[in-house]
Amino acid sequence: MNHSRRNLLQGAGAGFALAALSGAAHATGNTRKAAAAASGTKRSTDKKIDIVNFDLLEQRAKAIMSEPAYAFIAHASGDEWTLRENRRAFNDYPIRTHRLAGVAADNVDLGLELLGQKLPFPIMVAPMGAQIFANPEAEITAVAGTGAAGTLYQSSGASNRPLEEIAKATTGPKWFQLYFNADINVTQSLLERARNAGYSAIIITADALGPGASDAFIELGKPFPPGFSFGNHDPRYGGTGNFRNQKIDLTPDDIRMVKSVSKLPVIVKGIMRGTDADTAIKAGADAIQVSNHGGRQLDGVPGAISVLKEVSDAVGNRVPVLFDSGIRRGIDVFRALCLGASAVAVGRPVLYGSAVGGAAGVQSVLEHVHQELNLVMLLAGAKSVKDLSPEYLKI
Repeated sequence: MNHSRRNLLQGAGAGFALAALSGAAHATGNTRKAAAAASGTKRSTDKKIDIVNFDLLEQRAKAIMSEPAYAFIAHASGDEWTLRENRRAFNDYPIRTHRLAGVAADNVDLGLELLGQKLPFPIMVAPMGAQIFANPEAEITAVAGTGAAGTLYQSSGASNRPLEEIAKATTGPKWFQLYFNADINVTQSLLERARNAGYSAIIITADALGPGASDAFIELGKPFPPGFSFGNHDPRYGGTGNFRNQKIDLTPDDIRMVKSVSKLPVIVKGIMRGTDADTAIKAGADAIQVSNHGGRQLDGVPGAISVLKEVSDAVGNRVPVLFDSGIRRGIDVFRALCLGASAVAVGRPVLYGSAVGGAAGVQSVLEHVHQELNLVMLLAGAKSVKDLSPEYLKI
């Protein structure tokens, strides 16, 4: 390799986007064309796509992505045991069906209200940075497809486009995911900008505290062209500071600060212990998001679904519990809801949909898992998501 592993790790930040040194902040004209070419993924025609399952969709996306783009999106840290466990662990929870329940396809109720937002189904988009790798229009594609599907978009603090531009492109509810900057003034500025742009909640990233690059991505050497930046730190849009200058020694006081500055509900993402959920709630968290960052941080932690019941039991009815890491089918959503989640967030499949079908592809991904969930509810004998509990699982 021309670019050493050590140098890449020094340049890398934390989590899904912290692994990246690039992403188009706001490319126009020739700059946007250059960004598109550098991403290695050609702009897809916006088109609905027929989805059999997300594994097959991933293969379609891989065929049109550059090697660095696919490596960045698909792979995870270490030996990728946690990445695999995120999928395998769902099989630990067989479904116990309920019969003679009076359920029909047209009377299944998937609707919910979450932190003041009414959603037609309990599926949203997880925060993912550097979406330029999936589509040269980056987050604009994903947010358009999310809005068309009628659900909520969690906007990454490591987006290629500035948070204001993403907000303007949304047609549905949106939350902003914060990566704490070591400069408190930068962090406070991001919070104020998010509130002013119309985001209705802040997600504190508690699980991305170090380099998150996969071996496959590192092995490629120099996957990023020069001149890319993170949109939220672009001075043309009021951004300041260096994205990679992260504050990692987070404490409950940081939750209190975010609530005080933003005046918005706060979700703490990356919780994998019941005791940590309790600490976050006592500090003012309005929701907990169980997540292991899709296996992109510490390899060797359990599949996220394995700890969901522990966390939801510790939370009780105090605040909503959300879930991400490993959702690929409607039956996965069903299991997560039975184990205490109010809603789930989908990650990588959204980017595969963006690569293959643009905004309409993202819409297709969300509608596919929605339709699968509706069918699982029918076949399991569950009329409403409000009725789901561990009683529907063999634990």
